[in-house]
Amino acid sequence: MRNAARLKMGYYPLPESEGIKLRSLLSYSQPASLIDPCVGQGAALQVITKNSPARLYGVELDAERARIAGSKAIETVQGNTFDAIVRSESFSLLYLNPPYDSEIGSIANRRMEAVFLEHTYRWLAMEGVLVFVIPFERLHDCVGVLSSHFAGLNVYRMTDPDSVQYRQIAVFGIRREVRGYAVENNKRQFHTIGLYGSFQKLPELEPGVCAPYTVPGSDTVEISYRGLPYDLLEDLLPQSGAWRQAAPLLLPHDDIATGRPITPLHGGHVGLLCTAGLLNGVFGEGDDRHIARWRSVKHVMTFVEEDGDAQIVHHRERWTNELRLVDADGRTLKLTETPAKKEEEADGERTPAARAA
Repeated sequence: MRNAARLKMGYYPLPESEGIKLRSLLSYSQPASLIDPCVGQGAALQVITKNSPARLYGVELDAERARIAGSKAIETVQGNTFDAIVRSESFSLLYLNPPYDSEIGSIANRRMEAVFLEHTYRWLAMEGVLVFVIPFERLHDCVGVLSSHFAGLNVYRMTDPDSVQYRQIAVFGIRREVRGYAVENNKRQFHTIGLYGSFQKLPELEPGVCAPYTVPGSDTVEISYRGLPYDLLEDLLPQSGAWRQAAPLLLPHDDIATGRPITPLHGGHVGLLCTAGLLNGVFGEGDDRHIARWRSVKHVMTFVEEDGDAQIVHHRERWTNELRLVDADGRTLKLTETPAKKEEEADGERTPAARAA
């Protein structure tokens, strides 16, 4: 997963338009308990259960998203799904849209789609309905569990632009004990779709594409959590002795020069101090008060040398320095070695006062 995706913990919410289509293929006739092990802010779970007598449950790792989900009448546990304790065969519907990532360990490193499915399908009661949203390429990773524990399987292609970007598919199934020829038939069906088929050839997810799946009734469910309280640990960490020992290594302080020089500084001394970042800080008084920040910038010059019929491309690197200033009134100024584009322009780029923050 890219770093940007890791920062949001693989959170890719289901488009509302696709949630409405999923809802059209689900039928609720009696009170039931439903769960989303990666509930996020709870929007998808609310859409697929709209106008139904359902009790909603969820697990979410991110504290803020868990708080938002809890405010939407979803009984939400904040923490790791794999540390949540749920009695087997408790829920009538399992909506699963797991992080699109791989686990990180010493061995295996399997895809998270398969890991989440293996861990949570046991929470689903017999005759309960599975709604599984994953990328098309990850279907073959989940064939074993789907073929052995689910019947009435259908796979549909999502068409919302955000879903097409990740080539998302929706897998519907009913939990049953599948044995013998039925298992092989399911595997053959998935291999035809995932290994020998293509995303574009899948039937489109739309209302009426199949008979609605009937969600059976179920009682209330109790979810307990036995994992670490991540938010509490994060709050207490800066106060711990271990952090005080590690902080100087992990978060080194900027060098600060104090005191008066022994002799007056000439231009070369000032230049060295600036480029070393030792003259960053707040300067001036009143209207002239400003923040100064120096940094080094690398430039790459490219030139071509002709050698007969051949061309030799040379790259030459050089470093220059750049100064950014922020005035007390919010105006900013960038000073570089780049010459001004127009004669009336100064040696820097100043933010107009009307646009200054």
